[in-house]
Amino acid sequence: MRRKKIGVKNFHGSVDITDPCYSRDVWCRMNDMKIKEGEYTCMVWYHTAKGDCNGKPYAYKVVGIIGIYLDGRIPNQKTMKEIGSIGVDAGLAGFFHNKPDYDDNAWSAFCDMVCHGDAWITADGFCSSSGYGDGGYGVYAQEQNGEIVALEIRFI
Repeated sequence: MRRKKIGVKNFHGSVDITDPCYSRDVWCRMNDMKIKEGEYTCMVWYHTAKGDCNGKPYAYKVVGIIGIYLDGRIPNQKTMKEIGSIGVDAGLAGFFHNKPDYDDNAWSAFCDMVCHGDAWITADGFCSSSGYGDGGYGVYAQEQNGEIVALEIRFI
């Protein structure tokens, strides 16, 4: 997979890990995950899906992993531990600091903002398209001295 830095964001010590369409009380999100304070590099890792359809080859790029890494330090994936999973219903997922529950107008504005591209840093957090779409996805963490310093959602 090829990686791309989307930007840097401060999550102020906690993240909600979720599909942005979900309200706080939805069972398939992870709320208020404590992370070490600091600046997190926001990255996506792209996977190229290749195949053949009716004798014609195809290839397309999807987000395989979305991650946040304190001070840009990306750990070896094999050292990260699965800490839970989230559900996806809008084809999007990410990391948010106190993600608001969107009313219809706010959700419409959010969708307008993310209709182009596949990864975005917003006022509320960092999210991307979710690999092949809706489903359940594992969340992985790296700890240092008892504090989370890296998180990933692995779609592929």
